[in-house]
Amino acid sequence: MTSKLNLSEPPQFLSILGSKGFELSEDNESITMNFDVGEELTHSNGTIVQGGFITAMLDTSMAHLIIFKMNGEYNPLTLSINVTFLAPGSPGQFTASAKVDKLGKSISFTSANLHQHGKLIATATATNKLVKF
Repeated sequence: MTSKLNLSEPPQFLSILGSKGFELSEDNESITMNFDVGEELTHSNGTIVQGGFITAMLDTSMAHLIIFKMNGEYNPLTLSINVTFLAPGSPGQFTASAKVDKLGKSISFTSANLHQHGKLIATATATNKLVKF
């Protein structure tokens, strides 16, 4: 089965989020993505990363996990995402870790955590519709 998506070329929006690569588990059941967020994605005089960008890091990790798990054959369109913000994030390094909770034929369920300096910043769960590319 050949991927319709070039999995070696990341989407351009990842550079806006400060993406610094990822590590996919051997069984494709989890992914860890690293980000280096600058002040341009903050509010409150450059001290707090805006919640939409926190959400984007979580959503990105969950979606990319499904894309890799499905060999680039399916686009995981987000039907719903629920984010819980636990602490403010400041400019700097973030790590998003995502896992597959359930994978059906046309729907996936994933969850993710976002950490900064070992502190849990936010959590998320998502439901995605799997659409062939």
